[in-house]
Amino acid sequence: MRSLPGAILSIIVASVLLAGCTKYADQNQMQQLSDLKKEVATLEQQIKTAEQEKADLQKQIADKQAQINQVKENEKFVQQKLQQAQSDSTQPK
Repeated sequence: MRSLPGAILSIIVASVLLAGCTKYADQNQMQQLSDLKKEVATLEQQIKTAEQEKADLQKQIADKQAQINQVKENEKFVQQKLQQAQSDSTQPK
């Protein structure tokens, strides 16, 4: 008879566990899931926006770098012409 209280206790514990474990989500869990899905969608949109901004900034950087390269080439050309003009003016005629 001593195992009867243990068996009853086991049955009570098992029934509490089984009653608390259903395969369906309750309304609170469904709301949390819905909220999380909305948050994920918002974050994904923010990622897309940030990626587009990054691409725009990278294009601006590339454009500015091209301008810098053009200015350097122009400067080099002007320096060459100045040196040529100076050497022409210092040579006797």
